Amino acid sequence: MPKTELDTSDMRREFHRIYYEKIAPIMEKYEKERKFIHLKIFLLECLAITLLLIVIHYTMLSIQAASTNGILLIVCILLATTCLLIPFPFNDKFSKKLKNECMPDILKAFGNIEWYNKKNKSTTYMPIDNCKYTASDLFSSFNHALSDDNFSGTYKGVKFSINEVHLWYETGTGKNRSYRNVFKGVIIDFEANKTIKNKTIIATKWDSNIKNRWFTHGSLACTILLIGLGYYLRDYEIMLYSIISVIIMVGSIIYEKCHKNKNILREIKLEDPKFNSKYRAYSSDEVEGRYLITTAFMERFNNLRTAFGSRGAKCSFYGNSLMFAISTNKNLFEVGNLFTPLNKPKQLQRFMNELISIFALVDYFKLDEKIGL
Repeated sequence: MPKTELDTSDMRREFHRIYYEKIAPIMEKYEKERKFIHLKIFLLECLAITLLLIVIHYTMLSIQAASTNGILLIVCILLATTCLLIPFPFNDKFSKKLKNECMPDILKAFGNIEWYNKKNKSTTYMPIDNCKYTASDLFSSFNHALSDDNFSGTYKGVKFSINEVHLWYETGTGKNRSYRNVFKGVIIDFEANKTIKNKTIIATKWDSNIKNRWFTHGSLACTILLIGLGYYLRDYEIMLYSIISVIIMVGSIIYEKCHKNKNILREIKLEDPKFNSKYRAYSSDEVEGRYLITTAFMERFNNLRTAFGSRGAKCSFYGNSLMFAISTNKNLFEVGNLFTPLNKPKQLQRFMNELISIFALVDYFKLDEKIGL
């Protein structure tokens, strides 16, 4: 039997009711456990610091005796690192345990929504397909995706998926292995009941991981430098492959400039100079792009970014979908941790605001209405 559809004001009321009836008693129990774990961490820290001071003492004696012991220096470094890292495994275990117990009840306040992570596998959960990431043009090339908390459901008949994900591009093996971070944060995808004829994207100005365009220009500059390096080293194989790469890249840039079709996104300037100073907007149709990115949208876009405590955000209107990508290194959708008291709903209020800011976008864009834009 499907759950009842709620609007955002109903969600807030239901959230507070559930919190005081079901979640608060659980938090009281875990608050006692949190304080006990704090005591364990304090004792372990005291032990590690005592050992560190002893090792430092003997290290200083060895230095004075002009017989520095390398092993003692290594032990000093290891103990100092241990002192810094001791709390984190405890916090990770505690927060996951708390989330597993509270999340089923918390989500009842938000209507038709399911939660999925490694320990809570839902058979009906459908993650955002990697092909959608590519189709949105919000991300440069990646070959690895690692997700944490994920949600899916419907709001006013609109299907949505929320993925907390890390995307990166890895090349080479062994000592030659390298990583390029593409995205880390939360991705929100709505399936609207309408078709967006063209494609429009918005991204923070400094974001170099959209559409592969900036990556292509950066690669072009590096490849030209490789040609010079190959010439200097008289390595004609490097020169040959670099020249071929430059020809391909220049060809793709010329093609983009000369061929006007719906797949080519061009930068558009918006009326709000303050928004233009922070973001770049691209669209395959300037008229539709300006229609979508109104002053009211800019305000909601900033509200969404603020709700997740992020400085970087981007979105894409494509096909029958609307995708948002909010960059952040924070661990999102948390219900509590070792470092904050659990007898106040501050963390859960943040969780509620994160979800409601997402649902508010459905209301603004009227994604539930079956009409064209």
